[in-house]
Amino acid sequence: MKPFGEAEVREFLTARGLEPRIHTFAESTENAFLAAQALDVQLGQIVKSIVFLADSEALLVLMSGDMNVHTTKLKKLLRARKIKIADPETVLRVTGYPVGAVPPFAHRQTIPAYLDESLQRYSDIYPAAGGVNNMFGTTFEELLKLTKAQIISVAKPKKTE
Repeated sequence: MKPFGEAEVREFLTARGLEPRIHTFAESTENAFLAAQALDVQLGQIVKSIVFLADSEALLVLMSGDMNVHTTKLKKLLRARKIKIADPETVLRVTGYPVGAVPPFAHRQTIPAYLDESLQRYSDIYPAAGGVNNMFGTTFEELLKLTKAQIISVAKPKKTE
């Protein structure tokens, strides 16, 4: 199975009447820190697409780059017995993209999406665009519409050393 990439993201956005605003970089943007540096934006403006397994069912949490997912809150919200981050093979199988490149939509399988309210702090936010060196610009409202996500509140500040 060939992995998906930027073409699928571009096609998804174009099919919805949007001009894809994809930024591609020579260097990696595979994590929030690198992405924020490349775009010269705040860490919190980066949208992390994190695939979880809740009782072995895949779901996507879209989280601000300066936050972590409070898994206990997520588990309660979903009424799941067990929750864990999906392994790289599962992420690729379910979404079609490798870890670090997962966009918030245009996945191989339809999985429920949850958008953390922490991203509302910013007028412009940047999710991955299907590659480990690209991002696209959007807004919270547009991302909500594109993903048909449920807004949740499961952010917890990252611990700083």
